[in-house]
Amino acid sequence: MILKEALRWATGEIHASQVSDTPLLDASLLLCHIVNLTRVELYTKENNSLTASQEQNYRVAVARRTAHHPIAYLTGKKEFYGREFTVSPAVLIPRRDTETAVETTLGLLSKESSCPRVLDLCCGSGCIGITIALEHPSSRVTLSDISEEALSVTRENAALYNIDPEIIHSDLFSNIQERDFTCIVTNPPYVTPAWYAECSPEVHEEPRSAIVDESVSGLSIIENIILESPSYLHKDGYLVIECDYRQVEAVQTLMSAAEFADITVTPDMGGRDRVVSGRMTCTRI
Repeated sequence: MILKEALRWATGEIHASQVSDTPLLDASLLLCHIVNLTRVELYTKENNSLTASQEQNYRVAVARRTAHHPIAYLTGKKEFYGREFTVSPAVLIPRRDTETAVETTLGLLSKESSCPRVLDLCCGSGCIGITIALEHPSSRVTLSDISEEALSVTRENAALYNIDPEIIHSDLFSNIQERDFTCIVTNPPYVTPAWYAECSPEVHEEPRSAIVDESVSGLSIIENIILESPSYLHKDGYLVIECDYRQVEAVQTLMSAAEFADITVTPDMGGRDRVVSGRMTCTRI
């Protein structure tokens, strides 16, 4: 089978399964991964033949895609903020909406004249904290997560971009020793069980613990972060939280009650409110 035949076959299989609105893109990404070509090379070399092993691997990958396995897990990578990150089923797949948290944090750090300390709490793949470290080289970044499996992926991504952040296994703040962060940024689990039940089969392939807050409101983890973060921020430090647009008002209320000031809501690329940020004014606990 030559490349263009393989691509035509896979596109048909994925289209027929109705698993994706972009069957050609999915088929292309999988084929590029299997034969180690860019998408441009895929079309310039469309008459090249696959080896028997490549054809078999491609058929397996397409079958898994039609069974709702996410493309990112099949290729082991996902683009975030213009860079490619390693991913595995141990971590949440980075999403463009989360780039809003990065943009918000970078905007706040631009106001700092010294070397800011940043904590990426519930870091997963590390895409937020590593991106901040790369975009703001004078910052010192700490990444933490409750999952050791996730932190293995974090370490891979840090090594991929030749940076050496502090990486800590921690259930929220339980193992965090630093008490003088300039900014804490977090994309914690916040989806309610009811919302999760309505999510796509692809989302259900991702680690539930990285997505779902088991409380009815989906806010128990966020509330804990808001209440505890003042003990870990320096005076006038910032807290940046990603949440669902349906939770934004409640998160603003929680931050206000915890004496955060300059509370701001930033929409994601789809125009939905996504990130709530605030500046600490309360006395350390």
